[in-house]
Amino acid sequence: MKTASKIGLFAAGLCVMTAVVCIDLYLVHRNHVLGKYGRSLEFRVAALNDTVGFDQFNRAPEGVDVFSGSQAREIAESGVAPAGFTWLPVSRFYLTTTGGGIEPRGITRVRNGQEFLLVADRPEMMLTHGANVPAWGAKSVEMTATYMYGPVVKAVQIEMDHPGRNLLRQFTQKYVRHSIAVIVDGQVIVDLGLLTPLRRGMLGFSYPEGAEAEADRLRDALMK
Repeated sequence: MKTASKIGLFAAGLCVMTAVVCIDLYLVHRNHVLGKYGRSLEFRVAALNDTVGFDQFNRAPEGVDVFSGSQAREIAESGVAPAGFTWLPVSRFYLTTTGGGIEPRGITRVRNGQEFLLVADRPEMMLTHGANVPAWGAKSVEMTATYMYGPVVKAVQIEMDHPGRNLLRQFTQKYVRHSIAVIVDGQVIVDLGLLTPLRRGMLGFSYPEGAEAEADRLRDALMK
Protein backbone atom coordinates (compact mmCIF):
# COMPACT_ATOMS: atom_id res chain seq x y z
CA MET A 1 0.00 0.00 0.00
CA LYS A 2 2.81 2.37 0.84
CA THR A 3 4.40 1.71 -2.56
CA ALA A 4 1.10 2.35 -4.31
CA SER A 5 0.69 5.60 -2.35
CA LYS A 6 4.18 6.73 -3.29
CA ILE A 7 3.52 5.95 -6.96
CA GLY A 8 0.26 7.91 -6.74
CA LEU A 9 1.98 10.91 -5.14
CA PHE A 10 4.81 10.77 -7.71
CA ALA A 11 2.30 10.69 -10.57
CA ALA A 12 0.38 13.59 -9.06
CA GLY A 13 3.64 15.53 -8.72
CA LEU A 14 4.43 14.89 -12.37
CA CYS A 15 0.99 16.20 -13.35
CA VAL A 16 1.54 19.39 -11.34
CA MET A 17 5.01 19.89 -12.85
CA THR A 18 3.62 19.30 -16.34
CA ALA A 19 0.87 21.82 -15.71
CA VAL A 20 3.40 24.41 -14.47
CA VAL A 21 5.61 23.86 -17.51
CA CYS A 22 2.59 24.20 -19.80
CA ILE A 23 1.57 27.43 -18.06
CA ASP A 24 5.13 28.78 -18.39
CA LEU A 25 5.23 27.89 -22.06
CA TYR A 26 1.85 29.53 -22.56
CA LEU A 27 3.03 32.70 -20.84
CA VAL A 28 6.21 32.81 -22.90
CA HIS A 29 4.20 32.28 -26.08
CA ARG A 30 1.66 34.89 -25.08
CA ASN A 31 4.38 37.46 -24.37
CA HIS A 32 5.92 36.79 -27.78
CA VAL A 33 2.72 36.97 -29.81
CA LEU A 34 3.13 39.22 -32.82
CA GLY A 35 1.35 42.56 -32.72
CA LYS A 36 -1.40 43.06 -35.26
CA TYR A 37 -0.74 46.76 -35.91
CA GLY A 38 2.02 48.87 -37.43
CA ARG A 39 2.35 47.23 -40.83
CA SER A 40 2.79 50.70 -42.35
CA LEU A 41 5.44 51.66 -39.75
CA GLU A 42 9.16 51.73 -40.59
CA PHE A 43 12.39 53.39 -39.48
CA ARG A 44 15.17 54.79 -41.69
CA VAL A 45 18.39 56.66 -41.07
CA ALA A 46 17.93 60.27 -42.20
CA ALA A 47 20.70 62.23 -43.94
CA LEU A 48 22.60 64.81 -41.87
CA ASN A 49 24.11 68.17 -42.80
CA ASP A 50 27.33 68.29 -40.73
CA THR A 51 27.53 72.10 -40.71
CA VAL A 52 24.22 72.62 -38.90
CA GLY A 53 24.07 72.40 -35.12
CA PHE A 54 27.49 70.84 -34.63
CA ASP A 55 30.63 72.41 -33.12
CA GLN A 56 33.97 71.28 -31.66
CA PHE A 57 32.22 69.95 -28.55
CA ASN A 58 29.37 68.26 -30.40
CA ARG A 59 30.91 66.85 -33.54
CA ALA A 60 28.90 65.32 -36.35
CA PRO A 61 28.99 61.51 -36.45
CA GLU A 62 30.71 59.71 -39.30
CA GLY A 63 28.98 57.64 -41.96
CA VAL A 64 27.52 57.66 -45.46
CA ASP A 65 24.48 59.50 -44.07
CA VAL A 66 26.58 62.57 -43.15
CA PHE A 67 27.06 65.23 -45.84
CA SER A 68 29.05 68.46 -45.86
CA GLY A 69 27.25 71.79 -46.11
CA SER A 70 28.12 72.19 -49.79
CA GLN A 71 26.97 68.65 -50.58
CA ALA A 72 23.71 69.21 -48.69
CA ARG A 73 23.03 72.44 -50.60
CA GLU A 74 23.74 70.80 -53.95
CA ILE A 75 21.45 67.86 -53.14
CA ALA A 76 18.62 70.13 -51.97
CA GLU A 77 18.92 72.47 -54.98
CA SER A 78 19.21 69.74 -57.61
CA GLY A 79 16.63 67.46 -56.05
CA VAL A 80 18.76 64.47 -57.07
CA ALA A 81 19.05 61.95 -54.23
CA PRO A 82 22.53 60.38 -53.85
CA ALA A 83 22.92 56.64 -54.41
CA GLY A 84 21.41 54.71 -51.52
CA PHE A 85 19.06 57.55 -50.53
CA THR A 86 15.57 58.68 -51.47
CA TRP A 87 13.18 61.57 -50.83
CA LEU A 88 10.13 60.85 -48.67
CA PRO A 89 7.31 63.33 -48.06
CA VAL A 90 6.98 64.95 -44.65
CA SER A 91 3.55 64.39 -43.11
CA ARG A 92 1.13 67.08 -42.03
CA PHE A 93 1.33 65.57 -38.54
CA TYR A 94 5.06 66.41 -38.40
CA LEU A 95 4.56 69.95 -39.68
CA THR A 96 1.54 70.58 -37.46
CA THR A 97 3.24 69.39 -34.25
CA THR A 98 6.40 71.45 -34.89
CA GLY A 99 4.73 74.55 -36.24
CA GLY A 100 6.17 73.88 -39.69
CA GLY A 101 9.74 73.18 -38.61
CA ILE A 102 11.84 70.12 -39.43
CA GLU A 103 14.97 68.79 -37.70
CA PRO A 104 17.47 71.46 -38.86
CA ARG A 105 20.26 68.94 -39.45
CA GLY A 106 18.13 67.10 -42.00
CA ILE A 107 18.41 67.66 -45.75
CA THR A 108 15.10 68.78 -47.23
CA ARG A 109 13.57 70.11 -50.41
CA VAL A 110 10.17 71.47 -51.40
CA ARG A 111 8.38 70.36 -54.57
CA ASN A 112 4.92 71.62 -55.53
CA GLY A 113 4.41 72.86 -51.98
CA GLN A 114 5.26 69.48 -50.43
CA GLU A 115 8.23 69.16 -48.07
CA PHE A 116 10.52 66.14 -48.54
CA LEU A 117 13.25 64.68 -46.32
CA LEU A 118 16.30 62.77 -47.58
CA VAL A 119 16.43 59.31 -45.99
CA ALA A 120 18.38 56.10 -46.50
CA ASP A 121 17.24 53.53 -49.03
CA ARG A 122 19.80 50.86 -48.10
CA PRO A 123 18.61 47.66 -46.35
CA GLU A 124 21.22 47.95 -43.58
CA MET A 125 20.02 51.49 -42.75
CA MET A 126 16.33 50.65 -42.58
CA LEU A 127 13.98 48.70 -40.33
CA THR A 128 11.04 47.72 -42.50
CA HIS A 129 8.71 44.76 -43.01
CA GLY A 130 10.83 43.26 -45.77
CA ALA A 131 10.97 39.61 -46.74
CA ASN A 132 14.38 39.12 -45.09
CA VAL A 133 13.31 40.65 -41.76
CA PRO A 134 11.59 38.67 -38.96
CA ALA A 135 7.91 39.56 -38.65
CA TRP A 136 7.30 42.41 -36.20
CA GLY A 137 4.58 44.91 -35.39
CA ALA A 138 2.83 46.88 -32.66
CA LYS A 139 0.71 45.40 -29.87
CA SER A 140 -1.26 48.56 -29.29
CA VAL A 141 -1.81 52.09 -30.57
CA GLU A 142 -3.49 54.46 -28.12
CA MET A 143 -4.28 58.12 -27.61
CA THR A 144 -2.88 59.18 -24.22
CA ALA A 145 -2.85 62.29 -22.04
CA THR A 146 -0.78 63.11 -18.98
CA TYR A 147 -0.77 65.96 -16.48
CA MET A 148 2.48 64.86 -14.79
CA TYR A 149 4.44 67.98 -15.74
CA GLY A 150 1.69 70.58 -15.47
CA PRO A 151 -0.10 71.33 -18.74
CA VAL A 152 -1.71 68.33 -20.36
CA VAL A 153 0.45 66.51 -22.91
CA LYS A 154 -1.44 64.45 -25.47
CA ALA A 155 0.26 61.78 -27.57
CA VAL A 156 -0.23 58.91 -29.97
CA GLN A 157 1.46 56.04 -28.14
CA ILE A 158 2.71 52.81 -29.73
CA GLU A 159 3.72 49.67 -27.88
CA MET A 160 5.90 47.40 -29.99
CA ASP A 161 5.62 43.63 -29.84
CA HIS A 162 8.55 41.54 -28.57
CA PRO A 163 10.30 41.08 -31.95
CA GLY A 164 9.72 44.75 -32.79
CA ARG A 165 11.22 45.89 -29.50
CA ASN A 166 14.33 43.76 -30.04
CA LEU A 167 14.78 44.79 -33.67
CA LEU A 168 14.32 48.49 -32.85
CA ARG A 169 16.85 48.28 -30.01
CA GLN A 170 19.42 46.55 -32.23
CA PHE A 171 18.81 48.98 -35.08
CA THR A 172 19.08 52.15 -32.98
CA GLN A 173 22.17 50.91 -31.12
CA LYS A 174 24.04 51.24 -34.40
CA TYR A 175 22.95 54.82 -35.02
CA VAL A 176 23.33 56.74 -31.75
CA ARG A 177 24.09 60.43 -32.58
CA HIS A 178 22.60 59.99 -36.03
CA SER A 179 19.02 60.85 -37.07
CA ILE A 180 16.23 58.30 -37.43
CA ALA A 181 13.13 59.08 -39.45
CA VAL A 182 9.93 57.40 -38.25
CA ILE A 183 7.72 56.70 -41.26
CA VAL A 184 4.04 55.77 -41.45
CA ASP A 185 2.30 55.07 -44.76
CA GLY A 186 5.35 56.32 -46.65
CA GLN A 187 5.43 59.71 -44.89
CA VAL A 188 7.87 61.00 -42.27
CA ILE A 189 6.05 61.71 -39.00
CA VAL A 190 9.16 62.64 -36.99
CA ASP A 191 12.93 62.89 -37.47
CA LEU A 192 14.67 61.93 -34.22
CA GLY A 193 18.16 63.04 -33.24
CA LEU A 194 19.09 59.79 -31.50
CA LEU A 195 20.91 60.25 -28.16
CA THR A 196 20.45 56.70 -26.85
CA PRO A 197 19.12 53.42 -28.25
CA LEU A 198 15.35 52.93 -28.12
CA ARG A 199 15.14 50.04 -25.65
CA ARG A 200 11.64 49.98 -24.18
CA GLY A 201 9.62 49.49 -27.34
CA MET A 202 7.30 52.35 -26.37
CA LEU A 203 7.04 55.30 -28.73
CA GLY A 204 5.03 58.44 -28.02
CA PHE A 205 4.36 61.19 -30.54
CA SER A 206 3.00 64.25 -28.74
CA TYR A 207 0.80 66.82 -30.40
CA PRO A 208 -0.56 70.25 -29.39
CA GLU A 209 -4.11 71.52 -29.06
CA GLY A 210 -5.67 71.87 -32.48
CA ALA A 211 -3.82 68.89 -33.97
CA GLU A 212 -6.38 66.27 -32.93
CA ALA A 213 -7.48 65.57 -36.50
CA GLU A 214 -3.91 64.87 -37.63
CA ALA A 215 -3.34 62.69 -34.54
CA ASP A 216 -6.48 60.69 -35.34
CA ARG A 217 -5.26 60.16 -38.88
CA LEU A 218 -1.88 58.99 -37.62
CA ARG A 219 -3.52 56.56 -35.17
CA ASP A 220 -5.73 55.15 -37.93
CA ALA A 221 -2.72 54.70 -40.22
CA LEU A 222 -0.77 52.92 -37.48
CA MET A 223 -3.65 50.53 -36.79
CA LYS A 224 -3.40 48.99 -40.26
